[in-house]
Amino acid sequence: MHKAAVFFALLGCAAAQDPPQGWLGYATGTNPAGGRITHAEAKWKVLDEPKEGGCFYSPWFGIETSDNLNLFQPVNPWVGSKWEMYIEYFQWRPEHNENTASADVKPGDILHGVVNFNESKQEYTATHTNMRTGHTITKVLPVQKKDNGEFKEYTIMYVVFEKVCRSCAQYPPNNIVTFYDITLGYEGKTVSPHWETAYVDNKCNNRAHVVNESAISITWDA
Repeated sequence: MHKAAVFFALLGCAAAQDPPQGWLGYATGTNPAGGRITHAEAKWKVLDEPKEGGCFYSPWFGIETSDNLNLFQPVNPWVGSKWEMYIEYFQWRPEHNENTASADVKPGDILHGVVNFNESKQEYTATHTNMRTGHTITKVLPVQKKDNGEFKEYTIMYVVFEKVCRSCAQYPPNNIVTFYDITLGYEGKTVSPHWETAYVDNKCNNRAHVVNESAISITWDA
């Protein structure tokens, strides 16, 4: 979901990292005791079609490295005329983006994203499932190494609504998406995450809200 990355790269912006321009309301989940994410999952309902088409945006969750340069995410974009699901990996340095094949989804479908870590292989496996149809997309991601040869550590979970539209009517009329049954594990143990909310671009009053430790809502004014 990082089309803005090209802009930053052309500017030679050394500080380019997440969260970038284009993120609206978002929540950041971390473990107060530290450690590396070994499991993350969440469910959410596909939103209704907007009154006006022609804009690309997505609610999603993902995990991020401690330097905010590597993002692995099950996404659910509105592509201007329909809803889709796929898994994306974005890396800021060197810039690299990978998407799985997409699948169409319908308003009201329940999506279930899961990410698990395999320490012996130093890789994450993400699955993205439409619980109505049973269709699952899977992607395996090797962990990038630092300049010193050590493997990076994924330590952050994000819940995000991303991309700015011309008109608020281009966003879904639900005015809310809730990520629920959120589970976050570090070093093989489920934790009670610490959540913080913020926004980058201020569009249509899009804001994230902590419902409880296992649920995050994002609201807007369509």
